[in-house]
Amino acid sequence: METTSHTASPQNGRTSLGRQVATAQQIKDTLTILGMNVLLVFGILFGIGIPGLILYGLRWKLTRGGATPTRAIVLWALTTVHEVLCVALFFSTDMQAELHEWATYLGWGYALGVLISLVGVVEAATNSSSLAESLPQ
Repeated sequence: METTSHTASPQNGRTSLGRQVATAQQIKDTLTILGMNVLLVFGILFGIGIPGLILYGLRWKLTRGGATPTRAIVLWALTTVHEVLCVALFFSTDMQAELHEWATYLGWGYALGVLISLVGVVEAATNSSSLAESLPQ
């Protein structure tokens, strides 16, 4: 009798770790969005918040394990760049002067996002290289 596994196949670009990392990033971003309240509205009005919201929407496919390894790498790389830019923004002197401790909290939240995103990039790259090695020559 053959046993089947309920874990996703790496050939589809889906791994349990990849989905867990994506879910962690989505939880972090959901808490950030909820915590930003009015600040997010101003970010959307001035266009600053739109790239983050687009990435947030696209990453839901990663949580379901539906992205190819290449798409996962691209999404994680773009997410990492976005998170680094947000860290720089919220730790900047202007934002610190304007938002005080709230900017510090957001800055540390985005710093956590950088770490999660880097794990995502490494996981997706590892998954992609293991997929390439498993293909018949």
